[in-house]
Amino acid sequence: MIKKNKNNLEDQHTLSLDINMTDDNSKRDSFSVADFAERAYLDYAISVVKGRALPDLCDGLKPVQRRILFAMDKMFLRSSSKPVKSARVVGDVLGKFHPHGDQSAYEALVRLAQGFTLRYPLIDGHGNFGSRDGDGAAAMRYTEARLTPFSELLLSEVDEGTVNFNSNYDGSFLEPERLPARLPICLLNGASGIAVGMATEIPPHNLHEISKAILIILKDPNVTDDQLIKIIKGPDFPGGGQIISSPEHIKELYTSGKGSIRTQARWKFEDLARGQWQMVVVELPHGVSSKKVLEEIDELTNPKLKSGKKTFSLDQNQMKQLTLGKLDSVRDESGRDADVRLVFEPKNSKIDRDKFSDFLLAQTSLQSSVSINLVAVSEDGKPRQFSLCELLFQWTEFRILATQRRSEFRLQKVDERIHILEGRFKALDSIDIVISLIRESDDPKPVLKKTFGLSENQANDILEIKLRQLAKLEFANINSELKEKNKTAKYLNKILNNTKFLKELVSTEIVSDSEKFGDARRTLIKESKKIQFVNQTVDEPVTVIISENGWVRVRQGHGHEPASFVFKTGDTLYSTFECRSTDYVVAISTSGRSYTVPLLVLPRGRTDGVPLTSLVDLEPGTNLIVFSANNIAAPLLITTKKGLGFKTNFEGLISRNRSGKQFINLDKEDSPLSILCIKENSKFLAVLSHNQRLLVFSHSEIKKLLNGGRGVTLISLDVNDEVCSVKVLGTKELILIGLNKKLVQKEAKIGINDLLCFFSKRGRKGKLLQNKLQVKQLKVLE
Repeated sequence: MIKKNKNNLEDQHTLSLDINMTDDNSKRDSFSVADFAERAYLDYAISVVKGRALPDLCDGLKPVQRRILFAMDKMFLRSSSKPVKSARVVGDVLGKFHPHGDQSAYEALVRLAQGFTLRYPLIDGHGNFGSRDGDGAAAMRYTEARLTPFSELLLSEVDEGTVNFNSNYDGSFLEPERLPARLPICLLNGASGIAVGMATEIPPHNLHEISKAILIILKDPNVTDDQLIKIIKGPDFPGGGQIISSPEHIKELYTSGKGSIRTQARWKFEDLARGQWQMVVVELPHGVSSKKVLEEIDELTNPKLKSGKKTFSLDQNQMKQLTLGKLDSVRDESGRDADVRLVFEPKNSKIDRDKFSDFLLAQTSLQSSVSINLVAVSEDGKPRQFSLCELLFQWTEFRILATQRRSEFRLQKVDERIHILEGRFKALDSIDIVISLIRESDDPKPVLKKTFGLSENQANDILEIKLRQLAKLEFANINSELKEKNKTAKYLNKILNNTKFLKELVSTEIVSDSEKFGDARRTLIKESKKIQFVNQTVDEPVTVIISENGWVRVRQGHGHEPASFVFKTGDTLYSTFECRSTDYVVAISTSGRSYTVPLLVLPRGRTDGVPLTSLVDLEPGTNLIVFSANNIAAPLLITTKKGLGFKTNFEGLISRNRSGKQFINLDKEDSPLSILCIKENSKFLAVLSHNQRLLVFSHSEIKKLLNGGRGVTLISLDVNDEVCSVKVLGTKELILIGLNKKLVQKEAKIGINDLLCFFSKRGRKGKLLQNKLQVKQLKVLE
């Protein structure tokens, strides 16, 4: 029961558990809930680590995999047998050894049969066992399975005393703690799993390389890590591909037992008619499927809206244009003739082949990485991190011990047979006496034992001999078999009494298994750089055209005539900006927030363009009111309708977020008026109010705010008056644009000398214009 711990109630307020012990003294133990939870969690964690998720170093299998193979071996489903339904295997495994869900057991069986998952499959699957594209296997009632010849390396010696056996979950059957692997399957096939607080990711390796390393360890126990790593060049994945990490990095990874290696696909270029060509991927990186690559290409060319967004991001639009500019089509031609055949056709034959492949490698999983974490359950049953060499050394010790136990088991069987044969030899030598004793005695066994000095087993064997075994020929057969068994016993004793012979036997078997099951390396190891695609926009002169309603487009080159531009009905030209294709467009909203769009994503040619509001996330209740386009280093002047302003750089306005950033701190009822570029020969600023007051002063009086702000007063305004136009002046004359008494728009010029009377200090009221026009706008001659 749970009760409060009275001793610590005031200080700790802990709970304790009282447990009735069932020992002789009937003691009563008490400990806190925290301690109980800790013990329970640790027990659970250990059961997950050792009973589910991590492979055993010795046979490279998880418990469910080991039980499947052992059950199939007991069902005589060997490589020469007829396969049976997978459902039969799963049922046998669940009923005898693994009382868990049938789907989990079947998934483990499927994995053992997948040639694209395991370097050396252990189950020969008949039917649909899935594909590397992520297609699942057919239901267990449809597929059939049997063991592969390679599984002999795990099961051939299981009944020869090589490993320990434990009772199954209900004590009705025995199952092996591990299988007596004749080769390090843990490294050959690899493993992956996630436990509580631990994870493993062991890559597959080539049998010939692993065998050579084991042979060297058997010959020289003092072999160094460097010598072994020179033999084992790196993982050997079932699907091939290429490892591009450096030998130094692979060595460091194998030494620490943890890290990741860079992998990439293998491809070739095929020439077509009329100078065309195509890139064909024939091998993919480990863990990458053709389906995944096609989905990544589709995401580049047909991006999906991000959660909570109404429009595509700048990066999505930019990448879509880049991809469509390089890639014409992609198709999957994989099939029976080729496990992997992905065909990429360029937009045109003039595209550089290397740059084309680099782009695909950088933007898809054709170049990826594989994690490595050499964690396994050691021979003493403890999970731990291994280096490659530690894993090889410990497996070698296990194999030597297993071979020794096998030899001891075989010697015991030989000695038992010799003992029986010696008893038969004695009996056949005096067969008439034996027959007479058996006929005349009520209980012949004691009489035989006493008369001929036989043991219990020998006496039983003689009494069970069939009459046909009493022929003279049988005497010769026994003598021959006895000599053979004595010879075998002598050989086994030699192995058991001499470590050198024991190791030679292990080496001989490894060489034999390597020759029988080994094959050439599939994964190419060739160092290469990690591809990082950098978009290089063509730097060329362009003209940005912005309408009053905020529609924007780009024309190539400078010197376009504004009168040639056509707009939607009800829309007119706001302004044009001659800049470079690498520059930006900036817009400021009525709330003083700045938004940025790179020119690269804007439409080109003779179109109406796109509204800037579709390329940014505008604040509700606000509108874009002033615009500009320039390079990031351009000096600017920001002004408002209430006569405030400050200088800044174009870079200060740029925001990387679609939601922009607050740049102008506006007073109540104030709003942005203009963004002016300050040229080198411009020294003065002309400010005109609606009440026709004009003030000219040096713009050096205006302070610079790189991160935005409220600014300073440019002109002192009367109540209800606002600034209607601001221009930066050089040495050229100023043009006034306004309406005459007949409401016809006219222009009037004011020379530099005539402007002298309007010069004053910043913040003054300025001087009233003596002009017949109602001036609405100022203009400066270029």
